[in-house]
Amino acid sequence: MTRPTGRINVTGVDVDLLGIDSVVNTIIAWTNQDTSRVAIGVNANVCNLAADSPDFARLVSAADLRYADGQSIVWAARLLGGRIPERVATTDLIKPLAETAERLGKRIFLLGAAPGVASAASRELQRLFPRLQITAFHGYFPSEATESVLENISLFSTDILLVGMGDPRQQEWVSCHRTQISAPAILTCGGLFDWISGNNRRAPRWMIRLGLEWLWRMMIEPKRLTGRYLRGNPKFLARLLSQRLLRKESSECHD
Repeated sequence: MTRPTGRINVTGVDVDLLGIDSVVNTIIAWTNQDTSRVAIGVNANVCNLAADSPDFARLVSAADLRYADGQSIVWAARLLGGRIPERVATTDLIKPLAETAERLGKRIFLLGAAPGVASAASRELQRLFPRLQITAFHGYFPSEATESVLENISLFSTDILLVGMGDPRQQEWVSCHRTQISAPAILTCGGLFDWISGNNRRAPRWMIRLGLEWLWRMMIEPKRLTGRYLRGNPKFLARLLSQRLLRKESSECHD
């Protein structure tokens, strides 16, 4: 499988109706092709950024795969009449992706986060999957070092490049250098490396099941995330309800 078949528009962002297994299969299939393809995890914040910035919206639209990284997107799809099988949190996606990459001999390059974090994440993944071919480089490099970073990605014969620089910087970086990136599969992944490395601890399972992982993240990173969630969540909900109302009115007009 190389191309998603079903999508639903959530507040202006088209999201693929795929679960974790299908996303893994899609990304792995890309590694057998010559052209580079991009996958982006979509959550309420990505939708808000896209609504506020036409430039960012174009970057998201240019991605080949947009999966539901946030539980809010799964719920939104249901409200709008679509069905996403499950939330595809990148923190949940990485292990089956790494396991499949290990089994098939695919090579993973981690790019992003503060110095030492991506390397720690790489070591943890290699501990879990000993035969996994993986390397890492931090995201705090000056622009003049970009050529060297791109060369390292190429020299490693990278199959899957994970770029963890946060939204919107990671999408901007990928878009700017997409034609120079030799990896056939590119996945933007936000703060994933902090979670894999153990810098941040994931929420208890009950909070994840209830869709409250955002609250846990806000609690452990209040300075960075309080504004994003307390202002952003109501904005997303207002846009979603407006979209639902417009869809309902449109449906009634055609009855």
